[in-house]
This record gives sequence, C-alpha cells and structure tokens, in this order.
Amino acid sequence: MSGSPTELKKVDKSYFLVQQVQVARENDLLYDRFGIANLDDYELTISIRDNGIQEPLTLSADHVLLSGHRRLAAAKYLGLETVPIRVVDIMFSSLTPTDRMETLRLYNQQREKSAGERIKEKLLDIDPDHAHADLRRRRVRANAMAGAVRSNIEMGGCRTRARITTFQFLAAVKKVIYENEGYWPLTDRRVHYLLLNDPPLKHDKKPDSCYANDKGSYKALTNLLLRARLTGDIPWQAIEDSTRPIQLGGGFATFEQFVTQETENFLTGYSRNLMQGQPHHIEIMLEKNALRTVIESVAREYCIPVTTGRGFSSLSPRYDLFKRFVRSGKSKLVLLMLTDFDPDGEEIAAAFARSLRDDFGLINIHAVKVALTADDVRDHDLPSDMDAKESSPNYEKFIARHGTKVVELGAAPVKLLQAKLRKAIESVIDIAEFNAQIDLERQDSAHIEAHRRVVFDAIGGA
Repeated sequence: MSGSPTELKKVDKSYFLVQQVQVARENDLLYDRFGIANLDDYELTISIRDNGIQEPLTLSADHVLLSGHRRLAAAKYLGLETVPIRVVDIMFSSLTPTDRMETLRLYNQQREKSAGERIKEKLLDIDPDHAHADLRRRRVRANAMAGAVRSNIEMGGCRTRARITTFQFLAAVKKVIYENEGYWPLTDRRVHYLLLNDPPLKHDKKPDSCYANDKGSYKALTNLLLRARLTGDIPWQAIEDSTRPIQLGGGFATFEQFVTQETENFLTGYSRNLMQGQPHHIEIMLEKNALRTVIESVAREYCIPVTTGRGFSSLSPRYDLFKRFVRSGKSKLVLLMLTDFDPDGEEIAAAFARSLRDDFGLINIHAVKVALTADDVRDHDLPSDMDAKESSPNYEKFIARHGTKVVELGAAPVKLLQAKLRKAIESVIDIAEFNAQIDLERQDSAHIEAHRRVVFDAIGGA
C-alpha cells in the first residue's frame, strides 16, 4: 500500500455523476449487498430522500469507491444523478489484492456491520498457513499428552455375560417399565416396587420362585436389568443410577449445529407462573431422588418448586427455598412434604420445617406431610421388607404411634402419590385464580407464536 488512509491527502468535496463512481468487486467479499427490504437500508434511503446525502462518499484517485457503498446504492434506488464525493490520494488499481481488501476495511471502520461482515473482516487478519500450523501443533500436543501416562491396569481375558433364560421375568420387567415410560429414567429400586403389584416368577420352570420383597429378588432384578440393557431388550434411557452423576464434556461439532439448536428452541420455553396470584407461597419437599420425575410432573402443572432432600437435606437447599419465599413477597409458606413412612422419614419432614423456622426466622409455616402416612400404608396395603430400625433416634416415638412396620416412599403406586399431591395442592390454592392464570397463559401463547413467525420471516428474507 502507498500509506495508511489516515495519512492520505484529501481534496475538497465535489459532486460526481453516479455513473462515474466505480464499485470495487472486492467490496462484495467483505460486506453485505444493499437491500431496500433491510430495515437499516430502508431507513438510510428515506433519510437521503428527505435530507440528502450528509456525508460525502470517499473515492480513490482512480474513482473507485472506498467508503459509502450503501449511500451510493440508496442514491441509485432514488434515481439521483450526482453524489457528493471526497477524493483521496491513492490509486486503488495499483494495490495488491490483499492491500485492496485491507484498504476497504480501513475506510469502513465507522459503519455498522452485521456478524457475517465482522467475521469476513477478521479473516483478513488471519494467515491460513499460520492457523493451520497452530492447529497441527495443538493436535500433536494433545496426542502426546494422551500417551504421557502409561497404562497400568491389567484387564485380563474377555468374558461374556450369561444369556437371559428367565423370559417370564423379563416380560414382566419390560411391562412395568413401558407402563411407566412417562417417568423414565427409573431406578432399579423403583422397578422393584412396581413388580410387587403383580409379582412374576423369577425362574420360568420353578413355581416356588415368585418375586418377593426380599434381597434375593432384588439382586435377581438388578442382574436382569443389567443384562437386558446390554442385549437391547430394555432401552438404556429407561434406567438410571442417580447416585453416580456424570459431568459431560459438551460442545458442538460445528457452529451450524448450535445455530440449528438455538433456532429450534427459540421462544419455546415459556411457562407462565400460575402461582403468582395465590395468597400463599407453596413449595414441595421430596425425600427420594428416584421419584423426582413422578413428583415434578405434577409440580409443573401448578408451577410449584420441588426440593429433593435425599434424606435429611443439607442447609443450602433450605436456604434456597427461604430465598424463593422472600422473593415471593407473601406472608405464609405452605410446605408439602413426601417422605418414607419410617422413624427417620417422619423426622425428616419435621426437621426440614423446623430448620426454616429456627435457622431463617420463617415463622408463618403451614407444613403438611402428604405421603406416606399411616393411612396410606393401611388403606393400600403397601409392601414392606423391613421393620423400623432400632438404631434410629426416633425409633421409640415412631413405634409408640405406628408399630414397627415401615414402608419406603417408592413402594407407593405412582397414581396414589400423584393423586394425593394434586389433592393437597388444590386444597391450599385459590382455584378460580389458578384457572384465570391458565387463561392468561393461553393468550400469552398466541403472542409468543406471533413473535416467532415475525422473526422467522425476517430470517428467511435476510
């Protein structure tokens, strides 16, 4: 180049015929074409029509347009014969292809640019050879790091799992799993309790091998679930082990995948807070993580938060609940709890509510144990494989009121838990106000869909 554009000598403004102005072919490689359908281009055109071109276009000495391409296009659209011009002392035709691109970028620093235009400008600063060399160095370094640690585990010879021969047992397991597909993934323990409603034979040819609420049956089930997933008889996504969380690496193969995902999800996650007009703040506390899909499906219908304690909850979830209550601006907390029917389950419910009162000063609490209660156990003959633990500090208090029989929350049928939770929720909310919020959500949905269509039309026309 013959020098930086900021150092070039400029001549006074004059007017050129529109036909005299040459547009560099390189401009289209950097910047989007003018289009009257584009809002910015349309507004610029209207401004020029009403007020004229306020800032002269910049031309090289050989009449190649360096800055003002949108103004020139608008002038042509309006049928103007001349445009104001400022000429700079540079011969565009004498520049190398690379210097031509750089000159156009320097003279267009002030313009508003689209994301695509900014990317094209950035590419001018990148040497493909250097970029490729850096990529190869990183790849070599990554491969070297992968082999830096010597393998020190002996895996032994290959082994194969035993074939499944208990076909009645497998059929029964598949039946209960698919009947509860809406609550996938299930835990092994949850499948165990579902089988107890209609116990199958564990061995096809042994009439005395009926599935029971004992350790032997449970072990047989976990072994079958393992092999059935390996053989494809049961989908992998049907079963989970929530006690062993996994942190995924994440990432997209291409930016197009990310754009596609974000486009498909655009304005699709709306949910109106159906509880906003209620007189009280309502929360649900669940002891067992394995039942969260069952309970959360009901909670979502009412937009009520669910805290999964996994036993005696730690302090952080309680504090988070307290903060939600404070943000609600309401004076009363209604706490609906679902815990085991055993000495600790009873105390978990009491301790959770007590902590909110004593640790956070939340006085106005209405705490309700929705399930499991003594009535649930008696009226529905829920299965139990153990007695109350004498080691529990709450043992004496529990057996004095209920006896020694205990039942885990997971032993209750899904329909029972969900029906009890819905009944408890609707007993503490204003139903008329709730239905009014649902009507407003329907209206919101129409507005959201209108916004989606406007945006997609704009994207399609861009």
